Amino acid sequence: MNLGERRAILVQQINNITDEQTLEMLGETLEYYTHSNGKDITDALDKYQMKELISRVEEPAEKDTISEEEFRKLFARWGTK
Repeated sequence: MNLGERRAILVQQINNITDEQTLEMLGETLEYYTHSNGKDITDALDKYQMKELISRVEEPAEKDTISEEEFRKLFARWGTK
């Protein structure tokens, strides 16, 4: 498939989208990839926001998890009639 064919297919797919949120997301994605000028999404963050982002990234993934046994105990009453 050449570039022109691929472009035509994408235009047709875009024209068939009826969901406004999907179009908005697509527009934002296109904006990012066509006008980023080498900028990173974090460039617009202030010091506080950047510090928050870094602290979230450094948190252990399992910080807010519970064991399957604990889960079963918490939700046991919903499994009864």
